[in-house]
Amino acid sequence: MMIENGVRAAVEAVGREVSRSVATAGDAGRGLQAAWDKLVEALALGPAPELRACPHCGDVGMRAATRCSACWAKLVPPAAEVRA
Repeated sequence: MMIENGVRAAVEAVGREVSRSVATAGDAGRGLQAAWDKLVEALALGPAPELRACPHCGDVGMRAATRCSACWAKLVPPAAEVRA
């Protein structure tokens, strides 16, 4: 998961820089923006996974996990949120 988080952070950082460059380059930057958009689409990162702390050891892991990746304690998945 740490690798994915690193990729996600890098994509966000480069995306900001591409946006700044395109804003100052005008029409000349459209090709860069289009190429960046295709790369982000190909990566298909989607939304960041929901996380929670293990109630036993405090390590952070996936919200829907049934076992802690650090202490292997059995976890009860949190109840689904009701959206109005």
